[in-house]
Amino acid sequence: MSWTDKQHKKQKIHGLVEQAMKDPRFQEAQKRQIEDATREAFDSFLLISADYLHRNHRYGKNGLLKYIDFVVGQMQFVQKDPEYFKLLNEALADETGVNILENVVN
Repeated sequence: MSWTDKQHKKQKIHGLVEQAMKDPRFQEAQKRQIEDATREAFDSFLLISADYLHRNHRYGKNGLLKYIDFVVGQMQFVQKDPEYFKLLNEALADETGVNILENVVN
């Protein structure tokens, strides 16, 4: 295979990939993958924090359910009021010296 044939083949493949990436079905599938990964990460974090509360602070079923309800309720602010978490983080950092959003401990 000559150099020009290889280049032509590369261009053809590149064009097909570009075309596929612009396809609404691909974009929708990619969006679902991102949403699934986000949901899985959130669920894993919730599990880790619930495990911590149970092991170290002896939260039982009722305490864990209250915690989960609290977290789910707070998640409404992610889309409704993005500034909320910045302000909450600032207040927590002022009170504790732990800045969660910037990964800083003073």
